[in-house]
Amino acid sequence: MKEDHMLNGQLKPGYNLQISTQEQFILNYTLHQTSTDYQTLPAHIDQYETLYQTLPEAIVADAGYGSDENYGILQQKGIEAYIKYNTFDKEQKEGIKSFSNDSLHYNEQENYLVCPMGQRMAHIGDGQRITSSGYVQLISRYQAQNCHNCPMRGVCHSGQGNRIVEVNHLLREHKQAAKQRL
Repeated sequence: MKEDHMLNGQLKPGYNLQISTQEQFILNYTLHQTSTDYQTLPAHIDQYETLYQTLPEAIVADAGYGSDENYGILQQKGIEAYIKYNTFDKEQKEGIKSFSNDSLHYNEQENYLVCPMGQRMAHIGDGQRITSSGYVQLISRYQAQNCHNCPMRGVCHSGQGNRIVEVNHLLREHKQAAKQRL
């Protein structure tokens, strides 16, 4: 459960019920011992496939299901995902912020980013992050060359030295595809 009345970081024990419907008929349900929806989708889809020996053509879900892992699983299974990502609604209202990682232009051929002031941000390495479900995300790091005299430094970042950003390119692609579908 997401409630924390004691404000001590402990969630109440409970179950997360997932239901698949079509034209208001329940087709599938699963119970999960996790408070987050995004972790429930892979098992829910697997059970659906076991029950019906087929997969749905499309899935419509809220931003709680919008993760790199879920977009990838649905793409592999050939299921069209109408799933918002966590910043979708905010982007629709306010647009993408000029200095956010998602707004930085990416040159795929030469593997560098460009900041809003036109400065090239060089690729400085790759790494991995492992989610709580065990999914491995590939993260690329980029660093600006000279933020020292940039007139937009205070708006862009407040850290010491030149700005470093981390980008999950696969998630960026999934988000762009989701945005186009939605």
